[in-house]
Amino acid sequence: MAADVVRLHPHQAAYFNFLVDRSTPERLRARYGMLYWGTEIREGLEYLLARHPDETLTVNVSHPTLLRNNRAILPAAARDRIVGNREAGRPADFFIYSVSVPRASQPPPSLGVLYTRRIYGSTVLAVKAVDLSRVDEATAAPARAAYRAAAAGEPLFRSAAFDLHLDGRTLTWVIESCRPEDLRQTILLEIVPVDPDDLPTRRRRESGWMGRPFRFRRHGVRFDGRCLAQRTLPDFPIRALRVGRSFIEAGERRREVTTIDLSAERRRPVHP
Repeated sequence: MAADVVRLHPHQAAYFNFLVDRSTPERLRARYGMLYWGTEIREGLEYLLARHPDETLTVNVSHPTLLRNNRAILPAAARDRIVGNREAGRPADFFIYSVSVPRASQPPPSLGVLYTRRIYGSTVLAVKAVDLSRVDEATAAPARAAYRAAAAGEPLFRSAAFDLHLDGRTLTWVIESCRPEDLRQTILLEIVPVDPDDLPTRRRRESGWMGRPFRFRRHGVRFDGRCLAQRTLPDFPIRALRVGRSFIEAGERRREVTTIDLSAERRRPVHP
């Protein structure tokens, strides 16, 4: 174990008893808090600074304190080129996903990923770009491939805001003509199982459904004038999805939700 502490520097806080099962990918990230102090974020900042040596970078790391503390240990010249999205008053260009924040809100991003650091098969750190016009083709290729696959078939659901496609367990949201403000909306996703016993105990008792909302900008990407985001459904049988969005219009928060029946007999929107 002492050897691991040395080998994993500066991530040595990711220390686990040898009896803990590390065999399944992402098991540690999904089940345990790993790097409590957030020092791994420095590595993500240093990566972005090296990649964009002449730019001021707007970054979101989920918690302003973690950004402030890690920025403070950078050289002064580098420190001045990192700005938090709240300080800048505009959405971030880059997200740094870290296991220092609550794990339930930090799934590893699947699109626009520039850099990752893994320990014991679990993602400790991931750096993601929002606008794929700023990345190389290899980074943008998965998003373009996901779009082509989704666009090849009819959407499961279509609204004025987005098209929703379903392929196996993968849900894909597509905004064809995507404006910067479209990225600010929160996508609502509620999963209604065939068997309520498939839900965690608390959800089964309280509501009978599982909520999986997400911020489009945090989990999606923008490229070729369109935006795309993906989420993976759980592997238990699903009776229905409630999908929609939460957004601000004329200074007021609005919410739009539609129920989609996923029974074998039909797959079409069913309004409650």
